[in-house]
Amino acid sequence: MAAIYSGIHLKLKSHRTSWPDKLKLARFAWISPQCVLPNKEQLLFDWASHALTGYYSKKVELPQEVVAGLWAYLDDILHSKNLLNALSKGRSLSLRLAVAQVINERVLECASGTCLVGTSTVLSCCQGVLSSPVLSATYSAKYELLVELVSRLCALACSELSPGNVGQPLVRQVFEVFQQTLCSYLIVQRHQTNPNRVFTQVTAHLLQPFLLLRHLLAVRVWRGDDDAQIQHHLSREIRSQVDAVLQSALFALDHLPSYREELLPEKEVTSAKKGPISKGLLSPVSTILKKLCQSGFCDPSLHFAVRSNSLPLIFKFSLDSFGKGGENKLVCFHLLARFTAALDLTEALTVKGTFEPGNWGLALLTLENLLSSSLSADIYNVAADRIQHGEVQFSFYRKVAQLLFSNVQPSIPAWYRCLKTLLLLNHLIVEPDLDELVCSAWIDADYMGQRVVKAREALITAIFQTYEKLRQFPRLLQEILEVICRPAADELRPPVLTAALQKSLSQSILITPHSQSLEMCSLILDKAQSCLLMDLEGQEDLALKLFSLSVLLNSVLFSVKTLDNSTPLPVVKRAQSLMEEMVKVIKSLLQQLQGSKPGPLWFEKVLETTLLLSYTLVEVDTLFKIHCSRYVSVIEEDCSGLLEENVCLLPCVAVSQWEQVACQSQPRGSTCRLLQELLALQRMKLILLNTDPSSALEGQNILCRISQFIVRTETSTSALLGSEVWDGQISSVDTIKYPTAHWFHVTSNLALIGPYLTEDDLSYIADILVNSLLQTDVLDGTTENTCLSVPLISKQLLGNMVLLELSPLYSFVVKRFLKSTTGIFSLSPESTECTALSVFMEAAHTGANGDREPRISKLHDDSTDDSLQWKRLERLAHEILSLIRAGVSITLSRTQTEELLHLLKACRVLKPDAVSPEDHSEYFLLLFFIVTVTQCDSAVGHDKVIELLKEVFYLMASWESGRNTGSVLKVMFGNVLLESIVTSLFSHGKKCVSNVLDHSPWLVFLEVVQNFLGCLIQTIIHRKTSVRLNLEKFTSFILESEVVVQASLSACDSQDPKCLLPLQLLLATFSTLCQTISSNLGRNKQTDETLLPLLEKVVVSMGSAVQASLRQETCSVLGQSFTVEVVRVMLQAELARVASLAPGGQEDHPSVVFHHMDFCRGFAQQILRELSSSPRPLSFLTSSLLFLTAYHLAAQSSKGPGLENYSMQVVQNLRNLLSAPWLSALDMKELEPATGDLLAQLATGSSIEQFQQLLALVGGDLSTRWIAAGRHMEVRWAVTAAKLLASCELPESHRRAFWFTVPQMMSAMEFVVKESCRQRALTDILTVPTVEGLTVLLRRGEGLLRNPHHVSLALGALHFVPLEHPSPRVRYSAFLAVHEALFAIIQCHPQAMLKAAPSFLNCFYRLVASVMKEGRQKGEEERGSEEEMEVLLKCARLVERMYTHIAAAAEGFTVLSSFVVAQYVCELQKVTLHPAVKSHLTEGIYWILDLCPEQDVKFLNATLQAGVRDVFGELYDNYTRYHKPQWHGDKKYTA
Repeated sequence: MAAIYSGIHLKLKSHRTSWPDKLKLARFAWISPQCVLPNKEQLLFDWASHALTGYYSKKVELPQEVVAGLWAYLDDILHSKNLLNALSKGRSLSLRLAVAQVINERVLECASGTCLVGTSTVLSCCQGVLSSPVLSATYSAKYELLVELVSRLCALACSELSPGNVGQPLVRQVFEVFQQTLCSYLIVQRHQTNPNRVFTQVTAHLLQPFLLLRHLLAVRVWRGDDDAQIQHHLSREIRSQVDAVLQSALFALDHLPSYREELLPEKEVTSAKKGPISKGLLSPVSTILKKLCQSGFCDPSLHFAVRSNSLPLIFKFSLDSFGKGGENKLVCFHLLARFTAALDLTEALTVKGTFEPGNWGLALLTLENLLSSSLSADIYNVAADRIQHGEVQFSFYRKVAQLLFSNVQPSIPAWYRCLKTLLLLNHLIVEPDLDELVCSAWIDADYMGQRVVKAREALITAIFQTYEKLRQFPRLLQEILEVICRPAADELRPPVLTAALQKSLSQSILITPHSQSLEMCSLILDKAQSCLLMDLEGQEDLALKLFSLSVLLNSVLFSVKTLDNSTPLPVVKRAQSLMEEMVKVIKSLLQQLQGSKPGPLWFEKVLETTLLLSYTLVEVDTLFKIHCSRYVSVIEEDCSGLLEENVCLLPCVAVSQWEQVACQSQPRGSTCRLLQELLALQRMKLILLNTDPSSALEGQNILCRISQFIVRTETSTSALLGSEVWDGQISSVDTIKYPTAHWFHVTSNLALIGPYLTEDDLSYIADILVNSLLQTDVLDGTTENTCLSVPLISKQLLGNMVLLELSPLYSFVVKRFLKSTTGIFSLSPESTECTALSVFMEAAHTGANGDREPRISKLHDDSTDDSLQWKRLERLAHEILSLIRAGVSITLSRTQTEELLHLLKACRVLKPDAVSPEDHSEYFLLLFFIVTVTQCDSAVGHDKVIELLKEVFYLMASWESGRNTGSVLKVMFGNVLLESIVTSLFSHGKKCVSNVLDHSPWLVFLEVVQNFLGCLIQTIIHRKTSVRLNLEKFTSFILESEVVVQASLSACDSQDPKCLLPLQLLLATFSTLCQTISSNLGRNKQTDETLLPLLEKVVVSMGSAVQASLRQETCSVLGQSFTVEVVRVMLQAELARVASLAPGGQEDHPSVVFHHMDFCRGFAQQILRELSSSPRPLSFLTSSLLFLTAYHLAAQSSKGPGLENYSMQVVQNLRNLLSAPWLSALDMKELEPATGDLLAQLATGSSIEQFQQLLALVGGDLSTRWIAAGRHMEVRWAVTAAKLLASCELPESHRRAFWFTVPQMMSAMEFVVKESCRQRALTDILTVPTVEGLTVLLRRGEGLLRNPHHVSLALGALHFVPLEHPSPRVRYSAFLAVHEALFAIIQCHPQAMLKAAPSFLNCFYRLVASVMKEGRQKGEEERGSEEEMEVLLKCARLVERMYTHIAAAAEGFTVLSSFVVAQYVCELQKVTLHPAVKSHLTEGIYWILDLCPEQDVKFLNATLQAGVRDVFGELYDNYTRYHKPQWHGDKKYTA
């Protein structure tokens, strides 16, 4: 019987009992069930509370240890199960007000750092109180007390995030308690009946700490040791709750009259007053701004930053609350004006004297956010502002523009973005200062930071687009010309047009009418003639401005739509007069150049201007002439001089006049050289267009000289390789960028100039191509720049089909690779004695010292060299074989090895099909030379050696496939080639150490070697030339040669792992030979008679080699996929041999037997034991499953004993493997093909009873009991088996049995999905595969599953699939699984889908809602990774695709189409979608709108809520404007 301690209460109250004893008694009383006190919980809670309040009210003096013990005791009470049990039983318990005040005071002390009690204890007590609805009632009832607690907890959180606390880790408990308190406070605030009281309390106590905390969270740079929970979850939750508190408190709809009264003029307030007058707030805006401008709540260095970051946030709250109604937009505007002035500006928007210049960055960023919010909220209606409000908004925005122009900040990106927003609001805001805008933000802006340039280009692009829409581009161009021609502070202005501005200008001019485009060109020429040409001589400033105008004219003319036969005649005449005016300007410039000495800057710039205008004229004039028959070319009269000796073309200019200037201008500047190359290209084009056939030979000579002039400029190879990137603009060309521009124009016009180049020129181009390609950044793919560079241009050219058409140049490229490779070998001492190397070098230097005659004049001589080349190749092959027989080798150092490996990787870009047979054979012989004659120094690591050999064999395999396959066999016998390569492989294998045996690169190398050997043996068989001789010799070699026999014997006799490497090479050779011969059996009788004896020889010998490798005890060969793969190939070769010799089966041919059946039987048993015993590599598992498939087929063919037991044994082991916990979802995916083959073989080769046992096993594992027991992999195996069996081609009896059980499987899968969805961790490993299994059953069950209930089962499961997951990959896989299941239903079961259409649409709606939720526009802190964005776009495409499928099934969804649209717009109204996501969803919903008749559209307009109706109206307007005309045409033109 429990004792009753009635004296404890008296002892707790007694003054004689010491405080430590009281604490012990209190703890005992709380935890002991033997202590029975009336209302014990309240009594002990009150005792602890009374003791603490007495201490802090100075009534009781206690030691600090006792105080800490009391707090700990109180904390234990608040978090104890006894308290929870007591409260659950309905016992009353209350928290005294004094205790709540004590907690608040301690939190304040914690924030200031003066608390003597542990912060964690105080916070834990606070958390315990707030977690209990009974105890937290004290705070709920006393609103001010809760506000005080929230304020002090916020101060504590700010102290954690303060800059002075940077090195200290954040305490998660602080933010957890604060977030919990915020949740409680938000509930209490929403239940307050007096909004004025809430506003007063929030502005007085919470506004400042909340804004400071939000700022600190936003600007914090999170470190790796910060708590991830705080960074990703708590900070986001706190920000959203703080926003909710401030918005509901500061901008409640009840406060709108008070804001109106303070902000609007008196007449506006009077007209807006309706209904009874209630007592409102007094100057709410002033109250908010006063709190923001007070400087005592944070560090002075943070004050302006907090204020500037807070103003856009508060303005956004006001827009969200008041901006939805049109009548309140004026209130929002006046709020904007007041908030703008709060940035240390006067009411007239001028800078105050107290403004610090260092704050411009923050102030402009704030101003940008305020203006952007105003633009997006559409609070500025130009017409309403002018008519109803006296342009009050326009005046304010003009003041903002004047503020920006009077305080130009060209180094701050936000300054440009503010101007862009003003331009988008109304172009008239900035038009009075358009010249200042063009000058400060464009022409004279010389700050080139990346972010600044991007913002500047966005602003100028917006200006172009605005004035293009207004059809006022000439007006804009006038201002640009005035700014360019006015005196500049700095003569060396930056280039007028960057690449981005050039692109945007071209896009704008392209859609500008011809008349305006030509007017703009005339304006440029008139400005040049009136302001610059008259006083040009000797004036560097005027020369620079003239060049800027010529660049602008070039850009405009190159962007104008070309004239054609439909162009009106006045436009054609105006274009012709414009061209004539350009000719006059060019002649005027040349006259000034003739009388001047070259050298000064002005001479160079005037010459550049002349050349640029000439190039522009020729290009545009030729284009107009080609496309418009009514246009008369201004340079047509000059075509007779096309065949003069000068290489450049200046229109309508005497040759002597130009050559006089050209000779004077040596050496030319970079831009001049580039422009002369372009003019030379134009001359080539005109010659090709206009040359008379009678002068063809003379024209050909001129073309050759022009081509050589273009290629052979004064640019060295070193200059090309050392050049900088170029943005594609002529104005940006300088000495460093010129080589890149030159190389770009040469490679871009190779198709034109290539036929007229000499071998020296082609060799020069090939040298640059190869040398630039070998630069590391291009090979590694690290060059990611929109600009052009020489290596990038070369890489793109080598991958372009144009180069393949220029076979002479491609031949030189191959020879250049040959030369580079042989150059590496020549550094070795042994190279002097290597005769084959000298033959290689002789071939590589063929073009370098060769003919200077153009290729086009030697075409008739090409065929005469073929026989000489083949003789040289035969001599080369003979020399290599002589070196091999003599045992001569070239040793490569570590540096040579790395250089050779780098070069071989670069050779991957070569296309073997584009190479001539001679070059193809020569390069293949070079690779053969590397394998057989070279060896690496002992200092080179074995991994590097294997990597080098792997690269060589990869290239040999790729070159031995395609158009020139077998060309090397013209100079060398196939068996000799194979024997030499295999011998070298054994030589390399002996030098490798044992640690590469199980190394992944070694196994990959063996795979590459097998690939090459297979290609070569296949080539020998396909050539049908001496097939038997070549293969018999090679087979005899690998069976009888001394090298092979020695390798096999050493592997059998030695336990050294090194001896296993040659044996593995031998097995790889055997395996490849067997596989290739087996694949060629059955084609014709003659081939079979040749190959079958060889195959039998190899198979017999292969078995002994395999057994020798298995006897090695130094490594777990069974754990490697290589050995299993070799045995599988051997077994499949036996199957192919038996099938060829005994086509009717072994019963008809008893002499045909399997040679290694007993060995394979034992090997299969060992595989079954190893299969699921422990984690294994996927390659081993895949090879094992494929071997078991082949063995089952062989055992079935040979009628081996125990086949029935073996089949079930395989099934059990397969079940154990697929239910192993160490297999991931991706592993299962990779194993599915091999598993499917094995199951198909087991099913087709089993009796109906065995198959029913298999189905019973699968059905028994499709149970939710395994999930409840934590053994979900058993279910996963059953799902995989069901899915794979559905895809098998089964015998008729087996097929009926399977589809008879499918309904039960589908029902079980539905329960599996529902159960697995409760655990997020099972989404990837079980839920998604189960849905995929359902999808396969639905697809394969088309016409077999006739009951609509089966489709309903699948839809029922899809409702539960979770579409939210932290991993983007898992999220996409779940999304795709649901989509594919819906697609299978709509495609394969349309009738059943029609009956379940609402359920189908609800499932699809989940996909739409998921995409919209994840696809909303997010801030910087919420923005995900590129992977997440890519996954999101994939999901959006799937939704769009499903919309099209639904629209295609119009018969079933016509009635529900309005329901689909309503669901879409209701979801769309809640979020602002990312543009890319929105485009996909919009295109999809347009297809559903196609199904909606007119009455449905009216129905939606009538029934949708106001905000949703606006969204639908915008959607339907865009549908009728863009989609409907595109796909349906205009009905009024339809007969």
